[in-house]
Amino acid sequence: MINIVLDAGHGLPDPGAVGPTGTTEEALALDVCRRTMRRINFLDTEDRTVVHMTRLGRYGLLNDKSADLQARCDFANNLPADVFVSVHANAHERLEAIGFECFTSPGHTPADVLATGMLLRFRETFPDRVARLDYSDGDPDKEAKFRVLVGTHMPAVLFELGFISNPEEEQWLLSLHNRISFADVFAQSILGFLGLVLPESGSVVDSPRG
Repeated sequence: MINIVLDAGHGLPDPGAVGPTGTTEEALALDVCRRTMRRINFLDTEDRTVVHMTRLGRYGLLNDKSADLQARCDFANNLPADVFVSVHANAHERLEAIGFECFTSPGHTPADVLATGMLLRFRETFPDRVARLDYSDGDPDKEAKFRVLVGTHMPAVLFELGFISNPEEEQWLLSLHNRISFADVFAQSILGFLGLVLPESGSVVDSPRG
């Protein structure tokens, strides 16, 4: 059995970034992770994977930020997980900042393959959106020493869906159609990285209620 960990970034009392109309990063990330879990379960008809979420509700694991991040790493390491995907939304004081990006830990690791697959599929799904890529080391992901990337023992990526601080991108992130598509991108990318055969593309199964 393969263990997949989906980490919805932040969690109350830390809402993460907040958009112009009050959209919170923690709520958006949780929604996308829930949809991704359902999508993986739908695609993996042979039940070869088990999806675990670091948080199932809107509250974080612990009130202290450093301890909360370590708890997410410990959760994945103790399973042990085969892959770890942390979902976030970006923010910047410049409201015009826009685009999606994906981070891995420094150096060449198996996570680079997962990140590349996600970025290329995301770009293919949303060709009109800005892709914030860095090919300086030969692949499109960016590198950072985020705790959930360097503190986990399996291939781990942190994906920024877009800038929630940008008024236009906030509304784009809130689109039900887009959130369903985010989940499909993540599910297809994760299962593909794990070497699981995927069914041909079809209609996305999800709740119409959002």
